[in-house]
Amino acid sequence: MKTLHNIFTVILAFAMGAFSSCSEDNDGFITATEDDFPQILLPWFGEWVDGEPAVYKSISRTSEFVDSVTVTPALYTTVEWFIDDEKVNQGKKIQKPFLTGEYIMKIVATTTKGKTTSRTGKLVVLAAEGDPNPGNDIRDRQVVPGSVVKLHGTNMDNVTKITIGGKDAAATYVENGDKSYVEYTVPADLALGTYRVTLTDSQSFVYGGGKIAVSNEAPVVTEETLWEGSFDVTWGTPFNLLQSEFKDLVGAGNIVRAHVSGNGQGTMTTAWWNNILTGKGDPERDDIMISGTMVLEFELTDLSMQLMNEQDGALFVGDGYTITKVTKE
Repeated sequence: MKTLHNIFTVILAFAMGAFSSCSEDNDGFITATEDDFPQILLPWFGEWVDGEPAVYKSISRTSEFVDSVTVTPALYTTVEWFIDDEKVNQGKKIQKPFLTGEYIMKIVATTTKGKTTSRTGKLVVLAAEGDPNPGNDIRDRQVVPGSVVKLHGTNMDNVTKITIGGKDAAATYVENGDKSYVEYTVPADLALGTYRVTLTDSQSFVYGGGKIAVSNEAPVVTEETLWEGSFDVTWGTPFNLLQSEFKDLVGAGNIVRAHVSGNGQGTMTTAWWNNILTGKGDPERDDIMISGTMVLEFELTDLSMQLMNEQDGALFVGDGYTITKVTKE
């Protein structure tokens, strides 16, 4: 019996030692000292690619950004949250709304002994359905102080104001099919630099608009004139001067622009009068309403080239407007 008692005592001691060791391992980051180097255990950040941080999280504009950080040594480490190098929060938890856009999120952990580490990633806030949503055309995103510029995008019809660097500019909506835009004058007294912009609608609701670079020079765009003159487009006389040539002059990815003036409607089509971008005919051809002087833009695709080859070239159809120049980029 004495032997059995001794064996039992050894087994119990071993079990208690193992339990104690396991507990210390699991709680190691809690029992770490202030002399230890800080570590951010969670959240996880992806590897940088080509000098750019990975996307850390994507959320909708209608959702608040909510997250928390696990660090070691937990009892001796403070956490700060930065957006585009601006401190926006302190503490291991964050709950904050953001406007639509792409942000550089940086989490910095610092111990009481001044030792520090950080993690950086992109926070992407997506536009909600129906929100004004500007595109990323370089001509829209690099502007010169005092110049009249465009900002293309979807759902831009209610935008009445653009704010850059705290300075407001009245915006006028121009209907141009899937290339519709707002036009505004860049504040002349803006200092050169990159600014995050906002869009305000007719109900005074504010949306994120991404970033715009204010520069001494407008971006260089290579554009070639395909035809110049004056041609009055009517239902009976479509612009057909480049009908058979178009397929040899342009390719997928080119942007064809028709400089027009008048008061009517029209669009670029195949010779069968089907929309050059969608292939759809009337009443789904989506003619663009023309009022005054405008530039109609059509970014050609593989489908556009296929339609031109199968349907005898391309035209500009409609009524009530004059074409003065056709270009490609």
